[in-house]
Amino acid sequence: MVTSRSTLRPTTVISGSATFGALAALITLAAPPALQPPFPVLFYLKFDVAEVLDLSSFMIFGPSAGLLTAGIHALILGSVGGSAGAGPFGASLKFLGVLTTYVGLLIASRFGRSRLVGTGLKMTLSSLGTRVSLMTVANYLYIVFLAQVVFGMSYLDYPQFLLSQAGINLTGVGLIEYVLALTAVYNAVHVVFSVLVSLLVVNTLLTRAPNLLQTGAWITRLLSPAVK
Repeated sequence: MVTSRSTLRPTTVISGSATFGALAALITLAAPPALQPPFPVLFYLKFDVAEVLDLSSFMIFGPSAGLLTAGIHALILGSVGGSAGAGPFGASLKFLGVLTTYVGLLIASRFGRSRLVGTGLKMTLSSLGTRVSLMTVANYLYIVFLAQVVFGMSYLDYPQFLLSQAGINLTGVGLIEYVLALTAVYNAVHVVFSVLVSLLVVNTLLTRAPNLLQTGAWITRLLSPAVK
């Protein structure tokens, strides 16, 4: 793969990131259960394949465009209530999950270029660290403060019920710690899937359609040129 210092046009970046965001929201809302399997025990935590579009937008168009994509994705989800959508509460957490993954991608970009496998390893480990650590803090704040004050709901009622159905009866600090631990495992699994699949999708696009996306794509600063 040949890299270039030229950049994508602003109109391409804006239109592309906005399209990715709208498509990501559509997938989240309309994808069948097979594409959004629930996490064991805490069934409200679902693996969302639409995150691949959020991260792909970041890898192709750059951080600002990725932020726009994630914002549009979350805004649409937040405006749809009931079982079809996440509502403001779920949408805000989904946005933070993607945002903390982006932080890991930015950190990985500081370590120079490498081949596809090395790049995937750096991006995955970095994003794993940022998402799990930062989202654990965010979820703790939601549990003890934001859920009740901002969204007018009790965060722990439903997970407590689900855990009791699995024979795990906890209250107080023990319940908080258990929910945070399970949610951290969920975030770890999700970020590994999302980063690796996104990287493979974007690399395939760059390889198969170099004239379409390769020039100026953000990910080219992490990938070493392929040996011909």
